[in-house]
Order: sequence, then structure tokens, then C-alpha cells
Amino acid sequence: MNRKRITLVALPAVVLGLAGAAAATPGRAAHTAGSPAAQVREAERTLLRAVVDADTQTAGTLLARDFQLVDVTGTPETRAQYLSTIGGQVDFVKLDPIAPIRVRVDGSSAVARVKLHFKVVAGPQTLEHDGWTTDVFERHNGGWQVVWSQSTAIPNDIGLFAQSLAPPS
Repeated sequence: MNRKRITLVALPAVVLGLAGAAAATPGRAAHTAGSPAAQVREAERTLLRAVVDADTQTAGTLLARDFQLVDVTGTPETRAQYLSTIGGQVDFVKLDPIAPIRVRVDGSSAVARVKLHFKVVAGPQTLEHDGWTTDVFERHNGGWQVVWSQSTAIPNDIGLFAQSLAPPS
């Protein structure tokens, strides 16, 4: 299998509930009132919208300085690499939640998980699939920021996926 470096997502992003979410003012969503879980859900929704809109300014406010993403190809990315990806290297056409955003909060840390439908354009190729994104948040200066993000694709064809994992002959 030719493993080209193609970032497919995330975000967090990596982040997670576009359905009915209005775009928020940069940085504001992470500081809204309500329960910590509601704040994290809103931060996820805002980040998803920013990724689809290629809004690196808003996304940047929601990513910690030491943010790291592990994308669907298993490639780790820094904050700068991820912002570059969403700023133009990959067009995230859709990041639509197909399940509610699940959030667990423990003090100044939280984990958000969501099942998404991805549609991305990377170069000449358009990819469409479902997947999971899990984001680890920390509270910084009263707001929530993603420190780690992991995206896992759900294969459209399990047989083809299994074949792609076989060692080269």
C-alpha cells in the first residue's frame, strides 16, 4: 500500500456537532456559561465549523500550543501542521456528526468523542467515509482547548481495508 501523507482530519478537531450550530466569535465559545460538558460540546462544534470553513484563526484559539493530532492515517501532526492542513492543504467539505457528542469532564480536563461523516478533498481525490474523533481538552485561562486529538476512519469496505493492511509481497 502506498502510504502518502494525506491528513483527513480532525479535528479536531479535530470536534463535533455542526448540526444546528452557529459559528461563534473566535475564542468565545470556549468561554460560554453553562456546565463544563456543555462548554466542551460548544468548543467541539465551533472547531468543526472552523475546520469546514478553513478558519484557522478560530481553530487556533481552540488548539493548545502543544496540541498534537494523530490523523486517520496514523500520522502525528503538530498544531502548526494541522492549521496548515485546514488552511488549504485539504478541503474539509463535511464534518457532520452522526451521533451526539459524548463528553466526560474531570476537573480541568475533558474528553469529547463523536462519530462523524467526513467528506474531504485532498488534491485530486475526494474521500467520503464515517469515522470517530476523540479530543482531549484542558481548561486554560477559563476556556477549553484541545491538547490531543485522534481520528479513526471507519472503512467503507472491510475486505479492501484488511487487504490494505497485509504486508507487501
